[in-house]
Amino acid sequence: MTILIKDCAAITMSTPLVRRGVSIAIAEGRITKISSDSNLFVSERFDKVMDGKNKLALPGFVNAHTHLPMVLLRGYADDQNLQRWLAEEIWPAEKKLTEEDVYWASLVGIAEMLRSGTTTFSDMYFFMDAVAQAVKESGMRALLAYGVIAPQPGAKADQELKITEDFLKRWHGQANGRIRVAAASHAPYTCCDEVWRCAKSLAIQYNTLIHTHLQETRTEVDSSLKAFGRTPTERLEALGVFEAPTLAAHGVHLRDSDLEILKRQDVRLAHCPTSNLKLGSGIATVSKWRQAQLKVGIGTDGAASNNNLDMLEETRLAALLAKTNDPTALPASEALEMATLGGARALDFNDVGLLEEGRRADIALFDMQGVHWVPGFNPVSDLIYAAASADVETVIVNGQILMEQREIKSFDEEKAKARVHQLRAKYQKENSKN
Repeated sequence: MTILIKDCAAITMSTPLVRRGVSIAIAEGRITKISSDSNLFVSERFDKVMDGKNKLALPGFVNAHTHLPMVLLRGYADDQNLQRWLAEEIWPAEKKLTEEDVYWASLVGIAEMLRSGTTTFSDMYFFMDAVAQAVKESGMRALLAYGVIAPQPGAKADQELKITEDFLKRWHGQANGRIRVAAASHAPYTCCDEVWRCAKSLAIQYNTLIHTHLQETRTEVDSSLKAFGRTPTERLEALGVFEAPTLAAHGVHLRDSDLEILKRQDVRLAHCPTSNLKLGSGIATVSKWRQAQLKVGIGTDGAASNNNLDMLEETRLAALLAKTNDPTALPASEALEMATLGGARALDFNDVGLLEEGRRADIALFDMQGVHWVPGFNPVSDLIYAAASADVETVIVNGQILMEQREIKSFDEEKAKARVHQLRAKYQKENSKN
């Protein structure tokens, strides 16, 4: 499909950062031309011409860490610390999961992300074939991983690793490259040394990443020091885990010595400010991450601990939290870079995150006619500090229109919502009155 977005404003995440009155041509999944010279497009025929007047184009958001099917558990267990939330609420509920439940929940989560301008995401969960099928059908781009939980070596650990490798074999590179698969040991406190070594080997063998949680809580760090005499970061380095490219979520309680290790090993970090705050985990020192020149993306985490998948909201919060003691910390342009290009690089999707000729056409188109966009001095500031996800009008991934005029085109959103509504009774707590 060939597409022309005619006469729009654009945030390119390149140089110049902001361009006004440009047209963007798309063919064979890529941006073929960006120019303010309308004469360059006169001789070309397009399958679709979009009026870009009063619209803002930007690279789609990259959600660097989430658990997509957890939309099933949105509002299920709030206002608790991480350990209790997981052990007493979430893990027992997840025992009820089926592949079909995960499929429909994944479609609902994808619809939520599309409606807030996300085009790529990194997911870790269970029944990942169902998530991959939903991604394939929806047209989204994703890095997917089965979350291995195996505190002890043995048959259970071997089974978890086999599930991981089978998933890698089936889905890595599928859907015309839109789907990539990572190896995912859930966290240092849920996986034994043997599992970590095997995960590293799988990541290297399949030329992919490890996706994990790292030092999300102070308890996690204290327990690691007691059990191993090392922080979780120090332990993983000693095991050689970082020989494989690694994406680590949260990092709220990273010490300066940990950051030195992560910098030396080129570990990527996913900042999840809403989930960190809601679970009482703390506030990550993102300014230090940036000073260390780490690859940093932004993630929503799952809808059970956020409780939404809105990357615009997440990016705004990241920018504001960083300014607690310094209003110059994490300017709007740098926060946006983390949410787009930075996330793409962290996930090794190196062909997206920029509006440049030759790049993959993953684009979110915002309507700037709302009163909160007036008077319009700086589109970057307006986007990060004033815009709403409801302003997202059209979303294109790999040159395909997945949402147009706020209508999702690639799958039946209403059917998915209805099926997940039906599942509420299955997951309802017995003593709940709501």
